[in-house]
Amino acid sequence: MSAPSRPAVAPELPRTLYLETTNRCDSRCQTCIRTFQTLEPPKDLTLAELQRVVDQLPGLERVVLHGIGEPLLNRELVPMIAYLKARGVYTLFNSDAITLTPTRARELIESGLDEYRVSMDAATAETYRRIRGVPRFERVVRNVRGLVALQRELERTTPRVSLWFTAMRANLEELPAFVRLAAELGVAEVYVQRLVYWGRGLAVEGESLHRRLQAREEARLAEAEALARAAGLAFRASGLTAPLASLRGAPDDGRPWAGCQRPWSLAYVTANGHVLPCCIAPWTARDYAGAILGHAFEQPFAEIWNGERYQRFRRYFESDTPPDPCRGCGRLWSL
Repeated sequence: MSAPSRPAVAPELPRTLYLETTNRCDSRCQTCIRTFQTLEPPKDLTLAELQRVVDQLPGLERVVLHGIGEPLLNRELVPMIAYLKARGVYTLFNSDAITLTPTRARELIESGLDEYRVSMDAATAETYRRIRGVPRFERVVRNVRGLVALQRELERTTPRVSLWFTAMRANLEELPAFVRLAAELGVAEVYVQRLVYWGRGLAVEGESLHRRLQAREEARLAEAEALARAAGLAFRASGLTAPLASLRGAPDDGRPWAGCQRPWSLAYVTANGHVLPCCIAPWTARDYAGAILGHAFEQPFAEIWNGERYQRFRRYFESDTPPDPCRGCGRLWSL
């Protein structure tokens, strides 16, 4: 094990927290581990559980209310958002928008939610059904259109609405049309994600575009970027790079995971209270139980954050042999 450059004991509690509001879902995405495997018992996070965790983190700045599940299915979602906003916490989540009724849309706008990210992955009903596993494309388009129209009617600029596209061989041809769809719906931001592949459904290496772009695929990305620019839309990757640069990937220096700050800056809490190092860990950990670093409903968070498991995780992270969930980050999928 090489000498660590960052301490095993984090100097401060996390300022960013991922809280899985539910692990139930109304989609059956062919890229999601939930469709093929049950990692934890079905559960919704409660408002009291959220408060218990959040109240232990006085420096909390940002909370992401999603995990492996659809946040809109949690009936306490709006009170959760209101509680976080009363504390001045930047709050967001990804959603499939299937149950984004007009009433729900109004509630989200009035809650103070900062960002609402719609995962769609397709510009046609056929591709949507193939990837997302349910025939709900037209409903989602209608719901997003209604949300944007209601924001304009109420003269509200939040939540920031964006459309998200997990790029793979099964859908990249539709990326330019996806940008056009965003413009037509009045959505100002489009995000392109790398596929995290783990061996089932469409989440397989053969679908990944990371470091595998062909000339035609690069052309589709360039076309989509040009369309976004012409329409005045933001066109970004989920990290800090442009989509084309993200999919091309950076040179492999042998320790591509090492640039990640997550073990020192954020934590992910499942609906059952398990603390994981990040939101990618459920997909990438070969030993899921071994990736659990504590239980947020049973232990003080500070005890977990700098407990034996977290310290061991950070020490291995700084070595040449990363922890199990991190082994492919930056090399096979996105940081």
